[in-house]
Amino acid sequence: MRTKLVSFTFCGKSLNPGCGAAGRFMTTNIVLTGVGRDRVGIVAEISQVLYEFGCNLLDSSMTLLRGEFAVILMAQLPESHSIDELRQRLQKTDALLGMNFFVRELSDDSLGDDTDEGTPYIVSVYGADRPGIVAGITKELARLGANITDVETKRTSSAKSIFMMVLEVCTPKELSESKLRAQLESASKQLGVDMSIQALEVVEL
Repeated sequence: MRTKLVSFTFCGKSLNPGCGAAGRFMTTNIVLTGVGRDRVGIVAEISQVLYEFGCNLLDSSMTLLRGEFAVILMAQLPESHSIDELRQRLQKTDALLGMNFFVRELSDDSLGDDTDEGTPYIVSVYGADRPGIVAGITKELARLGANITDVETKRTSSAKSIFMMVLEVCTPKELSESKLRAQLESASKQLGVDMSIQALEVVEL
């Protein structure tokens, strides 16, 4: 589930979560990414560091991939702390968790609504594993002007490996489903894989 930053408007002024009654206090928008071998306590330790620095957590996404844990999150860092201070504190967390963290500043525009105005679909690809499947399908999507918003792949470890890929894409409004289907079916045929498309229903939270 994606968490969105909710804004409130009062007397013509936008107040984001974490603002005091007197108005907005100064914050620095940051994005933090980290990757390392999975272990118990990673999320708790990262959350504790952000809490110590008074950060307001916005959006986050975390996943586990064959024993490797990855996290990306957006937060607001109060003016009482600098990004360099946070980086130094995370160096200790690096050593404790065996992870590599990276922090950079984000502009206010980067925290705007990232909802695409196109048409969302789920594209599923399935077939015998071979090099070039991901490249071939995503290249065709790019040629059609489709934006990939999420992708997940899986390869079975059986004697005859099967490759599976599920993509969430957002296509330009002028691109019809029939054309999208025809172009991807052609690309899939060349790659020797099966493909299906399903319209994605968007639920606003």
